Amino acid sequence: MASASGKKAATKAKAKSLPQLCRVGRAQTGLGLFAAQDIPERKLIIEYTGPRIPTRLAQEIDRRRANKYLFEIDSRWTIDGSTRTNLARYVNHSCDPNAEAESNRGRLMYRAIKPIEAGEEITLDYGEEHMELYFGKAGCLCPGCADMVKTRKPKKSKTSKKRKR
Repeated sequence: MASASGKKAATKAKAKSLPQLCRVGRAQTGLGLFAAQDIPERKLIIEYTGPRIPTRLAQEIDRRRANKYLFEIDSRWTIDGSTRTNLARYVNHSCDPNAEAESNRGRLMYRAIKPIEAGEEITLDYGEEHMELYFGKAGCLCPGCADMVKTRKPKKSKTSKKRKR
């Protein structure tokens, strides 16, 4: 019989030998998850992992410390994805996402909804409720929305200029 540590080492070695679909890197809004190779449409990208906790407990935790890595599976269960081993937690929001979350038998997976090129950031639409809760009046900070804000010209003030004395 193999030891528990032997099984962990074998699992890690197997994971290292598999080609990685994504990597963590610097994004416009902090850290993000990027495609390490081309990902075809409909391909499963990564699993959102972490301890499964009752949704009621997750709501209490969220009220107390605003854990932004809680992902509700259903009305009973939520995944606490705050552990650093959960690389899926680095997927940022976009109003024009290239991936979506999919629940399958209690597991939460991200799937490509369009082809993603190597080097491209993997993004999801977090939804209005999340955006209001965590971004509030600041609104969406995704690259598409941030670019729109930058290109808007500020309205000219109707106040008169101060005269030099």
